Amino acid sequence: MSELLDVFIGESRENLESASQELIEIQASGPSSDKVDKIFRDLHTIKGSSDLFDIKPLTRLAHAAEDLLDSVRAQDVEYSDDIGDLLLEALDQISMWFDELESGTQNLGEWQPISADLGAQLRAFIDPSQAVAQGDDKPSNESVESSDSTSIGSAVSNVLDAFDDDADIALLAKSGSQDLYVIEYSPDEGCFFRGEDPVNVTLALPGLHALEINAPKMADDADVYQCLLKITAMGEASADAIVTHMAYYEGQYTLHTLTQKALKHRCKEKIFDCVAQFDDEALNDALNEARESGNCQMLQSTAGLLLTSQTHEMPLKAVLSFLSSHDDMSFLNDADADVDVTEEDEACEASSNASVSGKQGLLPHERELLEQQLALLNSENYNAEFMFPSISMVVGNVLKQTFSNDAALVSAINTALGEKQDDEPEADNIASEDSKAEVPAAEEEPTQPAKAERQAVKMLKVDQSKIDYLMDIVGELTVAKNSLPYLAKQAEEEGGSKKLSKQIKAHFSIVNRLTESLQSAVLQIRMVPVSHVFQRYPRLVRDLSRKLDKKIELYMQGEDTEFDKNLIESLSEPLIHLLRNSIDHGIESPEDRIEAGKSETGRIDLIATPLDDSVIIEIRDDGKGIDPNKIKLLAFQKGIITEAQLESIDDNEALQLIFAAGFSTSEQVSDLSGRGVGMDAVRTMVSQAGGTIEMQSEVGVGSTFKLLLPQTMSVNRVMMFEVNDQMFGVSMDTVVETVKVPTQDIQRIRNESVLVIRNKLVPLCSLRDALGFEQNDEKDEHSILVVSTPQGEFGLIIDKFHEGIDVIQKPLEGVLAGYSHFSGTALLGDGRVLLIINVQEVLSTCL
Repeated sequence: MSELLDVFIGESRENLESASQELIEIQASGPSSDKVDKIFRDLHTIKGSSDLFDIKPLTRLAHAAEDLLDSVRAQDVEYSDDIGDLLLEALDQISMWFDELESGTQNLGEWQPISADLGAQLRAFIDPSQAVAQGDDKPSNESVESSDSTSIGSAVSNVLDAFDDDADIALLAKSGSQDLYVIEYSPDEGCFFRGEDPVNVTLALPGLHALEINAPKMADDADVYQCLLKITAMGEASADAIVTHMAYYEGQYTLHTLTQKALKHRCKEKIFDCVAQFDDEALNDALNEARESGNCQMLQSTAGLLLTSQTHEMPLKAVLSFLSSHDDMSFLNDADADVDVTEEDEACEASSNASVSGKQGLLPHERELLEQQLALLNSENYNAEFMFPSISMVVGNVLKQTFSNDAALVSAINTALGEKQDDEPEADNIASEDSKAEVPAAEEEPTQPAKAERQAVKMLKVDQSKIDYLMDIVGELTVAKNSLPYLAKQAEEEGGSKKLSKQIKAHFSIVNRLTESLQSAVLQIRMVPVSHVFQRYPRLVRDLSRKLDKKIELYMQGEDTEFDKNLIESLSEPLIHLLRNSIDHGIESPEDRIEAGKSETGRIDLIATPLDDSVIIEIRDDGKGIDPNKIKLLAFQKGIITEAQLESIDDNEALQLIFAAGFSTSEQVSDLSGRGVGMDAVRTMVSQAGGTIEMQSEVGVGSTFKLLLPQTMSVNRVMMFEVNDQMFGVSMDTVVETVKVPTQDIQRIRNESVLVIRNKLVPLCSLRDALGFEQNDEKDEHSILVVSTPQGEFGLIIDKFHEGIDVIQKPLEGVLAGYSHFSGTALLGDGRVLLIINVQEVLSTCL
C-alpha cells in the first residue's frame, strides 16, 4: 500500500468514526444543524480525498451520502431514523472497503453493485425517480433521459436553441449514425479550491460537437471564488463513455440522449427551405425523386457535386454535406414527423451562447475566464500584491499579452469583451448587456486589516509502528541499565575494587534517571483517552437494543482518562463482550421493566476512573441482576462444579462461575449468546493484560463488572524471587507484603496450608508444587510472598526474595504461549530470562 493511500485511509477512518458518533447522538437527542454540518464535512472530506485514487465505487457512495446530507442541511429532506440507519450502513460499508484496501484484497468489480444499490437507496430520499435498480452499472446520481424517437425534450431543445439558427443543421451534418448525448453540467461551487477546471473537463468530453457556458450575473456580495457556471454540451459518444469521463463529478450533471431520428425531424423543414432557396433545378428534382422513390443515389451525387464545385455559406453547406453523405431520407415523407418541443423548463433557462464550431475570436471558455478575472479585479477583497500576478497570468494566456499594472489589465479585458460583443450577432453573446462588468471609479484602496500572526502546527501525526520501535529501544536501554548493578557487584567481588564498584553505581543512578525520563516521555506519547475506544460503543448498544426490541441508553463517564493505546485496543473486545452481556442478559424487555416498576428504558453506565498507576473500568446496568442460586444449579448441570461444591460455595463464589469456560445462562444459542465462550474470553484477555475483573450483582437491581487494569503494559515494576535456583517475578501491584515464618507456624485446615498473619487467615500455595519442582522439606523457615487477588489475599511459598526491578514485559510466544502459569517474560541485566508469574492461574492449580 502506498504511503499516500495509507495516510488517506488513516484520516478517513477518523472521519468515519466522527460521523458515526454524530449520527448516534442525532438519533438519541434529535437532529441539529451543527451535527448535520459536521457529518456532511466528514463525508465531503472522504469523497474529495478519494478522488486521488481509482476507487470509484467508494467515491460514488460517499458522494451519494454527501448529497443526501446536503438536502437535509437545506431542509429539502426531513431527517428520519431511516435516513440515519442507511447512513450508518453506508459508513460501515466504506469502513469494510478500507479494510480491504489496507490488506490489498479489494475487488472493485464486487464493490460496484453494492455502491450502486446503497447509493440508489440514499438518493431515493432526495428524489425517488432518480433511484436506480440494484446492480445497475450507471451511477445512482446521474439522470439519463432518452428523447422519444420523434420528440425532443425541453432540455435538449433549449441546448439547440441556444446556438445560432443553423447549429442543428451543422450538428446533423457532423454526426454519423450514432445517437447524440446532451449533458447539463453544474460544477460544485467549491471546485476551484480542489484544483478542478470544469471548462477543461467539458472540452475533453469524447466526441464533443458543441457547448454552451452560462454564468449568471453575480450579486455584489457574492463570493467571487465560487464556481457558478452552468455548462451544457452536445456530442457523439456512448453513454458509458460519458459516465466514465464524468465519474468524479457525479451528482453535478444530468445526461440526456438525442436520437438521430429526432434530430432529423427537427431539421426537416430547414432542409426543404434551404433547397428551395437554392436556385438549382437538378438538386430540387433529385430531392423530389428521393422522397417519392426512396432512391437517394442521384441526390447524393448531385449534392456532392454542388458541394465541391462551389463555395457555399451556412446552412446550405451543411445541408449539402448531409444530403451527399446519407442514403436514408425516409424521414422526409413522414406526415406525422412534426417536432414536438415541450415548454422550456425554468431550470434550463440560459443565455444564448456561441458554439465552438468554428467561430473566430474568443472561445466560450476564454470569455468566461475573462469575465471571472474581471469580477476578481472589481471585488472588494481584491489585493493587488497577491492577486495581480495570478490574474495577469491567466488573462495573458488568453489574450497573448503582458500587463504591468491593474489599469492596463482591466482595460484589456473590457476591450476584448466589448469588441466581440459589438462584432458578433446578439445570439452569439456569452453574457447579456446588463451583465457586463464596469470599471469602477478610482478610489482609495481600503486599508487592509492587520494580518494575524501565523500559528505553528502543534500536533504531529506519527505512525504507531515508529512509536513501538522507539519503545523497543527504551526496553533495550532498560536492560542495559539493569546490567550496571551486576557489573558493580562483579567489580567488587572478582576485581576487589570497591572504588570501581562505587563509580559504576554512581553512573547507574544517572542512567537510571535518564532512562526513567525517556520511558515516561515515550509512554506519554502512547497514552490516548479511553474515548478512543468508548466512542464505538453507542453504536453497538443502539444496534443490539433494536435487534432485541429493547430500549437502552448508554451513559459514559471519564472518557478523558488516559490509557496506553495498545492496552485499550486489546481491551476493546472484552468490553464488547461485557456490554453484550448487559444488553442481552441484564436489561429486561420494556414490558418486563414496566411490570417490575422500572422505567421502560434500561440504563448502562460505562465509567473509567484513574487510580494511581491503574485504571478502573466499570460497566453497570440496572437490569434484572443475576441469581447466584440459579448460577450454581446451572453450573452443576453443566458439570462445572461438583455436588459438594454446590452445597458449599457462597453467593460471591457462585457469581464468579459465569467466567468459567463453557458456562452460559442462555437456554438457546443465538448470534449474541449461548455458546459459553464470552465471559471466559473476557477473563483471559483481562488477565493477559495484567488486570483483574470483579463482578457484583443484586437480583432485581442490576449488575456491575469492574476491571482493574494497569495504565500501561510497556514498563512494569516486578518483585523478583527465587524458586529452585530459578528467577521468577510477580507484578508489584499485586504484592501486599513479604514475610518469613518458621515452619511450625504453617497450619493445616481441611487439608490446606494456611498461615495466620495479624489475626488474619491467609491460604498458602507452594510454588514448588505449582511449578512442578521437588519439595524441600528440610527448611526450618519459609519465605512467604502475600499477594492480593479478587478472591482475597493468598500467600506464595517461595525460596528467596530479591529486589524489585523495572522491566519491559514481552508476551510468551511459540510453544510457551500455551503455559497459562506465566503472563510474560523479561530480560535481566545479566542476560537471564525472567518469567512473570500469572498469579490467578497459579492459584487455581494449587488451591
